[in-house]
Formats: sequence, C-alpha cells, structure tokens
Amino acid sequence: MQSSFNKASVKSSGVFRATAIKIPIAGFSALKIRPILSSPVHSPGNPGFRTHARNPWSPSDQQIAGFSTLKTPNPPLNSSGNPGSKTQLWPLSEQQQKIVAKRPLGDTLDSIRKKLRNFNEADETHREYIADLLQALSGSSAGCELLIPDNGITRLLCMRMEVLDGKKTANLDLFRPLVRVVVDDNTNDKAIWAAVFSLLNPLTPPTSSPTYTETPGKTSSNWLDDSATREIVEGELFVELKNCTFRKVGGFIDKLFNPESWSDEQKAIVGKIMTEHNGAEWTGFPATADEKLVRDWLCSLEERFLANAPYKLYTTASASQFGNQKGQVDIFIQARTTEVTTTFDFKDILVVGEHKKLYSSGRFKADFLQLARYVRSVFAAQPTRRFVHAFSLCGSQMEMWIFDRAGAYSSGPFDIHKSPDMFARAFIGYLTMDPDAMGLDVFTERVIEGNNQHNYVTLNDTSGKQRRFRLQRQLCKQNAIMCRGTTCYTTGENEVVKFAWASPKQRSEVELLTQVKERGVKGVAGMVAYHRITTIAEIRKGLHFPKAHRFRDDSSSTSTSTKTSGSKSKATSGSKRKATLDATANSASESTPNEDAWEQRVCSCLVLSPAGHVISRFSTIKQLLESMRDAIKAHRSLYITGDILHRDISPNNIIMTDPKSADGFKGNLIDLDMAKVRGDGPSGARQITGTVQFMAIEVLRQVDHTYRHDLESFLYVLIWLCARQSWSNGFSGKDEQTPGTSLLDRWGNGNLKHIALNKKGDMSSQDTLGDLMDQFPESLDPVKPLCLRIRKILFGPYHQEEEKRIFLGTPEGDPDQLYRPIIEAYDEVIGKL
Repeated sequence: MQSSFNKASVKSSGVFRATAIKIPIAGFSALKIRPILSSPVHSPGNPGFRTHARNPWSPSDQQIAGFSTLKTPNPPLNSSGNPGSKTQLWPLSEQQQKIVAKRPLGDTLDSIRKKLRNFNEADETHREYIADLLQALSGSSAGCELLIPDNGITRLLCMRMEVLDGKKTANLDLFRPLVRVVVDDNTNDKAIWAAVFSLLNPLTPPTSSPTYTETPGKTSSNWLDDSATREIVEGELFVELKNCTFRKVGGFIDKLFNPESWSDEQKAIVGKIMTEHNGAEWTGFPATADEKLVRDWLCSLEERFLANAPYKLYTTASASQFGNQKGQVDIFIQARTTEVTTTFDFKDILVVGEHKKLYSSGRFKADFLQLARYVRSVFAAQPTRRFVHAFSLCGSQMEMWIFDRAGAYSSGPFDIHKSPDMFARAFIGYLTMDPDAMGLDVFTERVIEGNNQHNYVTLNDTSGKQRRFRLQRQLCKQNAIMCRGTTCYTTGENEVVKFAWASPKQRSEVELLTQVKERGVKGVAGMVAYHRITTIAEIRKGLHFPKAHRFRDDSSSTSTSTKTSGSKSKATSGSKRKATLDATANSASESTPNEDAWEQRVCSCLVLSPAGHVISRFSTIKQLLESMRDAIKAHRSLYITGDILHRDISPNNIIMTDPKSADGFKGNLIDLDMAKVRGDGPSGARQITGTVQFMAIEVLRQVDHTYRHDLESFLYVLIWLCARQSWSNGFSGKDEQTPGTSLLDRWGNGNLKHIALNKKGDMSSQDTLGDLMDQFPESLDPVKPLCLRIRKILFGPYHQEEEKRIFLGTPEGDPDQLYRPIIEAYDEVIGKL
C-alpha cells in the first residue's frame, strides 16, 4: 500500500476528485437498533414466556403459561367480524374486508392452529410454531394483497426472523392477541387479519398506501430505498449476506495493512503511535468506553500523529447532517478538507466505523447488520466502487471488515490493548491508504476542464482501437451489496457505458454480443468497446477463508422479497428460498475454504449502442405499444437468428430507441447477462434467472426456461406498465385516482410457489385478469383487448369447467407459431390508434 500523503487528488464515487471529499460514515452507535420485539424481562410465574410491561391485550387475572391453557373468554366480534373494543384490534377498512372475503385463508392455518393449541411450553418449539404462523400469513394470497402498504409483509417476516433468532430475547406476549384469535374455533378471517394489523401497528393509525412507480430490481435489498425502515433493510441484508460472511480470514491484516509496503513516513508513525501503549494498555483509552470519550481519544491520536494525513476522522451529532438520507453517522473517515461543514453525503464516504460502549458476542448479528446497512448506502452512492472498508469498535474489541460484491469478510475480533500493533496498523492504514487499497474506482479518470470536471473511461473498441468515452448522465444503478452492481451512464454519442460484476460460470455478455453481431441479429444493443477491470478472486488473492460464519438464524426459509433464490436445476423445485438472484446460495456447512466458499465475479466495463430510454418512461400509448412490439421482434431475432434466449425480460431491459439509429426498431433489448445460448447446459452459476414480477409461471416452478416463457414475461411487463407505471406518467384522467393497493403486488410477494399460484389464478380467470386491468387508467382502455388476446395466444381459451387447465408449456414446432400472432395483435391495435 503506497502513501497518499503527497497526492493532490483523491478518488471517490468511482471518479477522481480534485477537491477534498466529504465522507459521512454510517452513524451506528447513536442509531441504536430497535428490536422488532420489545426487550423482555423474566416472569417468575411463566418460564415459557417473557413479558415486558403488562400487555394491554393480556388477560387481567391470570398469566398465560401457554395458549392452550387460556381460560379467558374470547372477546366478542362486532358485526363486521372485527374483534370488539376489549381486544383493541385493528379495524379493517371496507376495501380490506373485500380482499379478505375474496381471498379466504381456507385450510392454510389448520396444521399450525393444531400445533399452537397443543405445543409443549417447556421446549423452544413454540417459537417455530409462531414463526410458521407468521410465514403462512405473509405468504397467503390475501396477505400478498393486504400487507403491501407500509411494507407489511417484510415487517412480518422481520418479526419471524426475530422470533427464530432471539430464543432468549424475544417477547412472545406480543403475539398473544393473534394466536388467541387463530386458535378460536369460532373465529373468522376478518378477525385474524385484524389481529395481524394490530401486531404490525400497535400504536399508530393506518397509513396511506404508497404510490407504485418503481420497477423491481433483482436483489433482496436492491428494491428498498431510503424511506424503508431500518428493520426492513437489515432483514433483507441478512438474507443477502448470511451465507457469504466470513470472520477470522487468514492473511487479512498482512495483506491489507502491511507496513512493509508503506512509505518511510508511515512506518515512522507506527513507532510514534506505539509510544502511547505502556505494554498493557493504551494509556489514553478511557476507563469507561463511553462513545464520546473514545471518539475524543481517537481524534487526539489523529491530531498528534496524523495531522497531515490525507484522511480525517469525523463525527456527527444528529441525523439531519445527512440531509434527506436516513440515519445518523457518528464516526467515519473522509478526506481532509479546510472547509468547515456540518453536512455530509454517502457518496464521499471512505471508511465506515461503528462504536459501541461494550462488547457483546450476543449482539454480533445486530451490530453487523447495522454496519452492513451503511455499507449498502456507500455502494448505492458510489456504485462503481470495488469494495468498502468498515470496522467496529465495541469497548476495546475491534473487528476490521471488507464488503465487496461477493459478501463480507473480516480480521476477526481482537482486543486493541492486547494487540496494539494491529490497532496501530489499522488506524494508520485507514487514514493514509491510497485509492486502490481503499477500494475506490481507479479505472475511471477524472479530469478538470476549466471550471468543470468530467469523468472518462478508456477502452479498446471491437476493432482494437483505443477510445475514450465521457460519462454523463447516470441511467441506472443497484442499491444492494451482493449483486452484479450494474451501473450505466450515457456518453452523449448515442452510447451507454455499463459497469457490472458478472459470474464467469456462464457465457459472458461480450461473447454473446459477439455472436449477436456475427449472426446479424436485429434489435439488440450492440457492443462498441469492452474492458475487463478486475475480479473478486483478484481482490481476495492471498487470503485464506474459513467456513462461512453461522448466524444464530441459519434457516433458509421462504420470504416475501421481490427477488428469487439461487437454484441449480429444475429438480430443486421445492428448495428453500430467499437468497438473492445474484447472491451466493451455499450454506455454511457446505462452503469450503477459499474461492469455493464464495461466488466469483468479474468486473467489466462495456460500451453499447444505440442508447435509449427505458420503456417505463413511455409518454403515449403508441410509443408504448410500438416499443413493446419491436422488442418482441428483437427477441425473435435473438432467439431464431442468434440462437440466444434472453431469460430476463423486464421493463429495465427494454429501451425505446430512435429507429433511424436502431435498424428501424423503436424498441430494443438490452442486458444479456442472464442470456443463454440454445443447447448450452446448466451454467453452474448459483442463480435462477429473471425478475420475479415478470417471471413465467413455469419458471417460478423451476422448469427449464424457453422462448415461450419470455413471451409470457412480455405480457406481464405490458400489464405492469399499464396498471402501475402509467399513473406516474400522466395517463390518469382528471377525476381518476391511483389505486390505493396494487393487485400486482401479489406477483412479487410470497414464496415462488405462491407467486406462481397467484399468476396462474390471474391468467386462468377472465374476472381476475379483468380486475388487474381495472387498475389501468381509462386512457389505456385500448390496451385491454390486446392483453386479453395475447393471454389467449399463450395460455389458450378460458374454460368454465374446473377440471380443464390453462396451457403453461411450450408448444413443439416453429416458434413463429407464437411470435407471429402476438406481433400481429400489436400491429392491429397500433393501427387503430
């Protein structure tokens, strides 16, 4: 690692900055994690449960030892089916009652109800029963529709994880009202859902439903923005990182903080700072590791020994110092600046730090996820960054971390008093690292031209000639940690620069685009230039990985994220879910040391042409339909002429183009990262392909992907754009209001089986598909017959007889038997506009 002391510029956010960088770190200690379940105390009369204050729903004259022993009479239900005032349960709105009536629970809870009545309070299995109850409710068809506002499904599943994880900390009294209603023989669905809403909203009134404008992403935390609560984000991050977190990695300190590679100035500082250690402890370290006192001690070391370092420690006093970004960052490292500022931004952060007064091994998961949440914000603000440094200091226990696109790994915890040299190397290293060792984007060049600064990348084009491209407007990025990190910029020359971390276990996009060009495929963005930047293996070279860290909750249970889990073949149809599309799927027990323990990724920069706007920005019906039709034509050319199946049809991968620069196509397909050459076997990458909301029913059931499945995805995209995106694009009439709850939420919440059933139900009945299309603005009525016609082409006619099923498979023979009528259907509707 080279000294940065004399460098005039520092890289951040993937670009060089000539001026000093402001880097707010993740405010951790001041932003205490609030457990979803209240903090418990022991109850002498109740070993099976732990209570907090007296629960307002608990019986007044007796302590419940188990739900089966409850003798308090069940509270009366009012005429609407909601519990009466004695139970203080949440009143269902008229719309919610209609949903409950339309989507009954049926026998969904029968087996769980029996367990809850008869469980043995002396063992811990009752936690599993409650977790099963929360899982069943969140995955039900009614739950998928009722719980979307305010992220109800994810909140319910975060509670579920808390129940499973907190065997000695979770307060199960919170679930008494819900269980009481569920086990009652005379209960009904309205009462059960009222109890669910009471659990989710114990003190607050109902909130208004959100607007639906976003296009889903693929990774578990990618779809969450800054408005998501801490518990929701951390719950998704746990799923993302749980199988890809490694502690006590061999060689961590020596590779990343090795004084032998330091400058003489840095080595001299090591000797000076070690004079502060008396052989037993750091002399200035406070006897009580209060957060402010420890921060003052760290700042004192910095001022005395590293006053001229390029980076500096900073702290914040309140969350408002991050403007509109959520969270307070109380200790962090950023570039030194002479400017006095009280506001910060994650785009400038260099090292994330977390401080706690005391060290507790039982808090590791919570502290780790808190740290990960801020690392996620760094990656979101600096999407081309290669990796992010982080550390925790709890009491005198320090642990150093690196997060990259394949997970997280650490030095393991160490006591700074007993290992003073490790602390000194870490402290000096963090404040003096060069941009490469810091994990910044050293590929992008930053140039100051007059009063403006511009960012450039230099690559070889397809003819071998070196070309320089200026990055302008950012088109897209991903918010997750473990993902492909796809980030795109325009160049101003009808080109797009794309950064991504792809799996090498399948054909690269470069190979596929080369085949596209050689075979004369039309309607697919072509490759202009390419450069391979680095790999996860190169970043982690020289390190020795143990088995993955096993968190307390090591179950890979079904969840409600809008993303899918890894799967190796169609044979694993019933396999456990909830890793992300792009995340490693192997469990701790299966992982082996070093590279086999994590998913290898290759970071590259690719320039594509033509540029265009994502289809979600359509402004007229004709523009929407012409772009969709031509994208289907492009898919046909890719599949029939190019022998390539796309396998990831979504609004993000369809762009509206100028036909003058796109071979006459008004819609193009982009992103072949998930594509597959016809005839290739399984890729070996730990993933299934697609974006859940747009996945075909059989793909959700993990049947081999075919061209017909992609055509089914095109139909889902069309319905999605009309029912959701159109409201944000100005298609609503003067007196029309955005639907409070989108029926399409059931396409993205629940496990794969439930989502497949929901889609099948929507495609099987003209009434249910009609309900979806009722959420189109009136101005999009001309699109409804098109949706019905395409649905008939793909699934066959509607059947009144229940024993007749819709067609889900792929017909044998010429693919044009499906492409042709679908394209003709588009042409017919476009011709009438």
